[in-house]
Amino acid sequence: MKNRSVCSLSLIVFTILLNTQCITTPVGLTSSSTPVQEKKIIENYGPVQGSDRVWSVFGLWMIGRPDIDRAIQDALKQKGGDALINVTCYEKSAWFFFVSSHRVIVQGEAIRFEKGSGDSNSEGGKTRTKIKR
Repeated sequence: MKNRSVCSLSLIVFTILLNTQCITTPVGLTSSSTPVQEKKIIENYGPVQGSDRVWSVFGLWMIGRPDIDRAIQDALKQKGGDALINVTCYEKSAWFFFVSSHRVIVQGEAIRFEKGSGDSNSEGGKTRTKIKR
């Protein structure tokens, strides 16, 4: 009797492990999440990580799409930065029997800009001037 229950439990664990899988795929790498030219970085908050997750049924019907922008906002919300530098992004998918999870993960360093740096009237680093006619 005891041998039969151990065998059944082993079979259940093996089936669960066989039906649960995970894969990680790199999505991108960039130096920053926003242009930092003409802006003065005044504080580096350090490493942060954000993510956005969606679920699908049978790998066919996905409920929404994982959004990189929401993952970036999630990362910035942790330490209150203005942008991310040294950004890496990857997607992690996991299957559990008939449902799967798809998650976009963004990692980087949160930074804060000096207010007023990077003139909004500038274009390519050159300020606009009005020409009188």
